[in-house]
Amino acid sequence: MINAITGLLGMAMFLAFIGGLAESIGAAPFVAIVVIIGSMALYDYYESIRDERQKAAAKTPQPNQEP
Repeated sequence: MINAITGLLGMAMFLAFIGGLAESIGAAPFVAIVVIIGSMALYDYYESIRDERQKAAAKTPQPNQEP
């Protein structure tokens, strides 16, 4: 859970920083690069959280299911 919170905080700071750069520079190619890199970073964050939840679910003992 800590990884999700710190990851979200880090992602917000990263996106704010590169978003500010894109706004101040204003060149269309740079804005496109920022959008692509930002979306890649968000997708990686999503995959990281998903993998963490799957590992946590695998560690949880499942009750015996007898037919």
